[in-house]
Parts: sequence; C-alpha cells; structure tokens
Amino acid sequence: MNQPDIVVISYNTPHRKTQDVLFQLKVKGYQNVTVLALPFVFRENPFKPIYAHRPSTAVDVSPEILCERFLYRFKTVNADEIHPYLNENPNDFVLITGAGLLPDELVENHKLINSHPGWLPKVRGLDSLKWAIHKKQTLGVTCHYVDSEADAGFLIEQREVPVYANDTFHSVAYRQYEIEIDMLVNSIEVIPSRTEFTSLSTTEFEATRRMPKSIEENLMQEFEVYKEEFC
Repeated sequence: MNQPDIVVISYNTPHRKTQDVLFQLKVKGYQNVTVLALPFVFRENPFKPIYAHRPSTAVDVSPEILCERFLYRFKTVNADEIHPYLNENPNDFVLITGAGLLPDELVENHKLINSHPGWLPKVRGLDSLKWAIHKKQTLGVTCHYVDSEADAGFLIEQREVPVYANDTFHSVAYRQYEIEIDMLVNSIEVIPSRTEFTSLSTTEFEATRRMPKSIEENLMQEFEVYKEEFC
C-alpha cells in the first residue's frame, strides 16, 4: 500500500482516543507514523459532569512505550515546537487526537485534521452531544481541517449518528465516539478524493461551554423525548 507520512498530535500520558487511533492506523497497515506528545496538565479541581459520555479509560501504557511496540516514532514537544517540526519533517497528514489550544502560527500554516463530535457549524464547542440533544439538533460527527476559529476550518466529511428506539444515552454516546475515531483515521483515504473543502466559519452559531448541571440534570428525560422525534 502507499505509505503516507502521518503525524499524530497528542498528550504525553495514556490517552484513550490516541490509543484507539493508533490501533486503527496499525491495523490498516500504516507504518510511517510519528506521535508528537504535548504535556498534559492535570487540573486540581476538574469539572465533573453528572453524566460522563466520553470513553476515558485508557490502557495503562505510556504513549512512548506504545509507539515503541507499534514501531512508530515518538517525540515529546511543547506546542510552540510543532510548527518548526512540521516545517522540517515532510508529512502528508496531521491528525489531532488530543490537544488544548494550539498556536495560531501552527493552525494557519499546516493542515491539521480534527474529528469533532458534533454537526458543524451548528453544534460547536464543548459537550456537543449533550447540547445537540438539549437543542434537538442532528447528532453527528464532523471531520475537518482546523483553523484559529473554534470548531471551524474546512469540511472534510460529515456523518449523522443513528439513533434507535432501544438506545440509551450512553449507547449513542459510544456510537458517536466510534464514528469519530473511524472518521479521523479514514480522512487519510477521503482527502485525496476531495476537490473542495467547504468553509465551516460562522457567526450564526456560538461555541458552547460545559453544560451547566442545572440543565444536565434533566438530560435523560430530554434524551427520551429526542428519541421519539429522531429515531
């Protein structure tokens, strides 16, 4: 198979999404993979939602050891070191599996690929699944090139997340997560077939913050109503 040079931007600690993406890359036969690992900042008082909806349990193996076992390259970096690294090292695809805010210089000069758990541009920001249910928006995943605007950039691919009558909130959340991983890895095959990448920039829809618990406490009832309308 054609072997593109793939860079994965992630954290320097065991991270579920990164592990799942690296596993898929390995299964699909990609060999030229480099992980650029950013320092992960642990918060003293992390936000604790009422309903966790993102798979968080990672295999307790450091990303450096995982890359060693997968025969992938690994490098610990700070955010401001990624731009010069990409300039100096040829690459075909740069996937984001975990990162905080990245420098404008980086996102404006390199085609960084993200997979967002929401239907852009309508559902932007944090807790997208929860807000989509609350606002009765389409549940989806958007794969896109990022830019300096939050959850914007240029569209690569979008997929709706199906909802079935026997679903629970958490079964839908996990289905969305699986689609998110698949689309991020699959972008390596999708991008060469695209000739246009539509802008996702918008002033119509604001990016959301964490869902307040005063709204979240009613989420399970809202999900049952959502199912009646959308499944």
